[in-house]
Amino acid sequence: MQVSDFEHFRDILLDRRRNLNEWLATGTTVHQGDRDKVRNLLGQIKDALNRIENESFGQCNICHDEIELHRLEVQPVAQICLDCISAEERAALEEDLYLAGKIHRALLPQAVPAIEGFEVAFGSRAARNIGGDYYDFFQGAGERIFKLVIADAMGHGLPAGLLMSNLQGALRVLSSDISSPAALITKLNKWLCRNLPVTKFVSMVCLNLESNGNNESQLVYTNAGHCLPILIRRDGSTERLNVTGGVLGVHEDFAYEENNMTLYSGDSLALYTDGIIEAMNAKNEFYSEDRLIDFIRARSKRSHKKIVDDLLNSVSDFSGTSAMADDLTAIILRKK
Repeated sequence: MQVSDFEHFRDILLDRRRNLNEWLATGTTVHQGDRDKVRNLLGQIKDALNRIENESFGQCNICHDEIELHRLEVQPVAQICLDCISAEERAALEEDLYLAGKIHRALLPQAVPAIEGFEVAFGSRAARNIGGDYYDFFQGAGERIFKLVIADAMGHGLPAGLLMSNLQGALRVLSSDISSPAALITKLNKWLCRNLPVTKFVSMVCLNLESNGNNESQLVYTNAGHCLPILIRRDGSTERLNVTGGVLGVHEDFAYEENNMTLYSGDSLALYTDGIIEAMNAKNEFYSEDRLIDFIRARSKRSHKKIVDDLLNSVSDFSGTSAMADDLTAIILRKK
């Protein structure tokens, strides 16, 4: 294992330790059994960090060969390679997956923020216990600016969930000092390029939304390779929040731009991940952007919470299978 590998897994372990401690510190009710499991995992993380320091990290305790890198990406505390794994170890891995899924869901917003002048609703469903979709809301610079983020990490399952949690941690730190969506995404992209495997990437939309009780609000956004959010005007016409830069985590010198839009009373904005428009039915037809627009237009008089819930159900019904191929996330906001 190279020095760069040790540094990479040290970053993963430190981020996981921070997220676990953050989860324990939340006001969310956490069962004592789960707390004990988290504390045990924190102990394993401490031991793994010590192994990195003495350069024994990544060696199988049984056969002494190297543990598969893709396994360490998923379970960096592992000390046994897949060839040597026991039935008990497999059961423990399944338990870790279950616990990781609970932590993943706890890290995402649990309630709709109050944004003056807007009705906001969101919903998300993971294709597996752990999803790679991410959404968040921040109080931006100034009392009347809210920052909304939606992102889609490559793939799904535990690797995508870990990538999402790393992204969340970095974004929350960086956003406290950076107001501009373009500047924030530029900084975040550099961080991701230096800390993620080259095979991983993230698409993201970051927007600043002016919160006020007037009939119009200003929106400033940057779209880093994400599927295009759709603005549905009160008269039914549509506009897109076009891509203004490449996906995150590929090239640290990518340049990102900002665009501005004005939202008027009655306008709705739909942000979503590609699991929605790329859901496929038995006839190999996509749910598609057009179907999404028609769905929202036809329900313009309903509450946005109802629209989001119905949309996720509609996509599931369209695909005709209980097992989703990809994560589904949607945020819909309307200017009052």
